[in-house]
Amino acid sequence: MNAGANPGTNPGADSGTGSNARSGATPAPGSGPAPAPGSGPAPTSDPTPGPLPTPDPPSTPGPLPTPGPPPGPAPRRELRAGLPGWVLRAAITLTCAAVAGVLTAAGVEGPALVLYLLLAVVAAAIPASAAAILLVAYPAGALVFATDGTWWPGVLALVVLLHLVHVLCAYAALVPLRSRVHPEALRAPAKRFVLVQLPVLALAGLVTLLPAGRTDAPVEVIGLACALGLAAGAVLLLRRGR
Repeated sequence: MNAGANPGTNPGADSGTGSNARSGATPAPGSGPAPAPGSGPAPTSDPTPGPLPTPDPPSTPGPLPTPGPPPGPAPRRELRAGLPGWVLRAAITLTCAAVAGVLTAAGVEGPALVLYLLLAVVAAAIPASAAAILLVAYPAGALVFATDGTWWPGVLALVVLLHLVHVLCAYAALVPLRSRVHPEALRAPAKRFVLVQLPVLALAGLVTLLPAGRTDAPVEVIGLACALGLAAGAVLLLRRGR
């Protein structure tokens, strides 16, 4: 009988416990080290979903706009019957007759005057032909040869009449012979005709005040330079208008 033995105890229990501690056995669940401070909670594989957003209630549509009455027809403007298309050609003939009267008063006669009257008939029949250009250029040359270009009343009269011939031929070339022309359509061309003639006649009046003798050479050079400047300016304005 072993007197030093403690009855009721297992001698191998302590030795077994020590061997388990030394051999690094797996600790029991929940007995591991505590998480480091600041590392946050461990992620879970099944997070709990938050509350779903509440949808906004549907807006109540306002009252629909009441449709107005349907638009009525545009007011019609009654036009007068107008003038027949041949009126412009008749005006060309009358204006050319007035030019022929000025040429006769200036001393132009014979074949030169007959040729101009023939050009007037052709221009009245075919306004878009080259006869319209000759109607403007021919009287100026005939007046220079007949009076040496010093008969100022005839020059001023031709300035107005030949411009009118040009405008009438331009519009007669666009208007058919059997059509109608309303006087309202000629109002704007008439205004432009007056606006052009006023400064031209004023300039012609200033020219009549110049001395009849020979002009000094510096004045002629300055006048030529001004004429070239006006021509260059007109070309630039026409290009800008395109």
